[in-house]
Formats: sequence, C-alpha cells, structure tokens
Amino acid sequence: MSDELRAVLRKLAGALSGQDARHLTRWEAEEAFAALLAGAGTDAQVASLFTAVRARGATADELAGCAAAARLRIEFPVIPERGVVLSSTRLGKSKCPPLALASALAASAVGVPILMQCAPHAQGAGVTVGDIWHRLVGPLSGDRDATERLLSLVGVAGWRPAAADDGWQRMLRIEDELGLRSLPDIIFKLLLPDGARVCVPSRRGPVLGIAASALEQLGHRRAVVLQGVEGSLDPSVTAQTRGMRLSGDRKFPVRVNPDDLALAWECEPSQEHENRLEAAVAATMQALAAVDGPAMRAVVLGGGLLVELSGLVPDLATGAAEVRDALESGRAHRRLDELREAIG
Repeated sequence: MSDELRAVLRKLAGALSGQDARHLTRWEAEEAFAALLAGAGTDAQVASLFTAVRARGATADELAGCAAAARLRIEFPVIPERGVVLSSTRLGKSKCPPLALASALAASAVGVPILMQCAPHAQGAGVTVGDIWHRLVGPLSGDRDATERLLSLVGVAGWRPAAADDGWQRMLRIEDELGLRSLPDIIFKLLLPDGARVCVPSRRGPVLGIAASALEQLGHRRAVVLQGVEGSLDPSVTAQTRGMRLSGDRKFPVRVNPDDLALAWECEPSQEHENRLEAAVAATMQALAAVDGPAMRAVVLGGGLLVELSGLVPDLATGAAEVRDALESGRAHRRLDELREAIG
C-alpha cells in the first residue's frame, strides 16, 4: 500500500483502535481522492477506504475535497446564462419511474437551458436518468464540445462526466464490485461546473445539510438540494418533499407541497410494465403528452423547481404554471423530437 493511502486509512479507522479515528480535512480528502484517481493502491485497498468512509459517514469537508479533486480532471461544458445543471445518481429508482428527463425537457421548453449530468445505472441498481436518455434520445456523450453544441442548438443536453477518465472508471468498477453505495456515487453527484446553478438529489436524513454545505464550499451560490422520491429529483405527489436552497451566502429550507399547487395525487407514479426501463419510458411519454396523473404532476413540480432556480420566475407556483403550459401545448414533447433530430 502507498504511504499516502496508509496514512489516510489510519486517520479514518484509527491507528491503534477506532477511538482515535477522525474525519479528514478538506485538503486531506482532496489529496487522497487525487491519489485514488491517479491509480494509487490496489483494488482491495481502495475498497477498504470506501468502506471506512461509509462506516463513519462523509462530512461536508470530505465531500468538497473529493469533488474538488475530481473536478480538476474534467473539462466541463460552458453553461449559458440562467442555465441549470441537474445532477443524478447511478443508483436510480426501483419502485417508481425516474421523471427528470421529462422535467428537464419541459423546463427547457419554457426557456431554461438544462444540462443533465447522468450515467447508466450501477450494477444491480434501479433505472437512472441516463438509462432513459439512452433509450429515448441516444448515447450519452462525455465530449465537452459536442455537449456544448447540443445545449446551444436545442437548449437541453445530456452529459456523462469523466466517461473517458480511467481513474474514475476504476473507482466506479470497485464500487460496483463492493456492492455498497459509497464515496464514488456520492461524489459523482457533485461533478458539476464551478459556480453553476445546480439541482442535486439527496437521500433522506441529515445528509441534506451536509450536501448543501459541500456545494457551498465548492462555490455554488444558486442551488437546490432535494430529497425527492427514492433519493431522486422527482418531488412527491402524495406528501411534502423536503430540500435546501442556497441563495447567495444564505441557506433556506425548501418545502414542496403538492396540495399547495393542486397537484396532489393518491399515489406516486407506478411501474406499469414488468420491465422497469420500459415502465419509466412509458411514464415519461405520458407526462410529455400531458396525460393527467401522478407522472405529469410530478413533472410539473420538478420542472417548476428548475424554472424557479433559473431566476426566470419569482416562485415555484409561477414556474409550475409555465411548465404545465409547456406540456399541454406540446412544446415539451417537441423538444424531445428536436433532441433526437440533433443527435441523429
């Protein structure tokens, strides 16, 4: 084992016992993650480090440090003014269909440039936004210039960061073999352009504040962290969805209540096909066709959040109304057709 990784593990797990274990500082985390990306350690040693971080829970300092190291290796697309970047997870959704693509298309039809950061699902995971993009639009690009052109031409683009980074792909492979959600999946959600307006999903629990603090440390001043259904960006249509907003140097709680906008439904969008990917595709197309139901209503809420985050409208209610009009007028569905035509 390299001396650097040995020192990191001794800090995380304790040199002699767990009693003297501690978290890493931001700078220690950045150096350690840079070493991992450069190929330090064997697969078993890297897996041990992931397990140690998972056992203790990552801090905002550790997340910011690791994400900063990973971002240095990526050439990000330039985001247009008022553009919003959607982050996603490789774990996907297992019980309900992911609807972020429909939300992004609708927000784009309203006039918000949208970059979707996504990837295929991890081994044994649910359906991801990246899976649906590949099925409905085409292959995900990791090429910055091609992504910028698509964003400029259509107003929405899919982007797979670090797709050609051998060090990053190695860590994702180790995480898949480990079979546990660990550091790579968390950091993947933070592979975002510096200073961009971002919308990031979060699991339930105290990690909401940790994620917001990490984004703040990374320099984001306009952001929403959302605890959507199954840790996604899809707001619930049966209950209040919690989140946190960054606005300048301040943080505010986010509460998305479907009852407030007459968008509540008795159940969440369901899997209407035995194949989860086909079920997700069907739900996405139903929402884009403005078929009233839980899928469309979740898209109105999710897309409304994106429009509000862009600054084009003053509040969620106005954003949701604009998104609903984009769906009912067919503009959101036409945006999908434009994407397909542009990609060829």
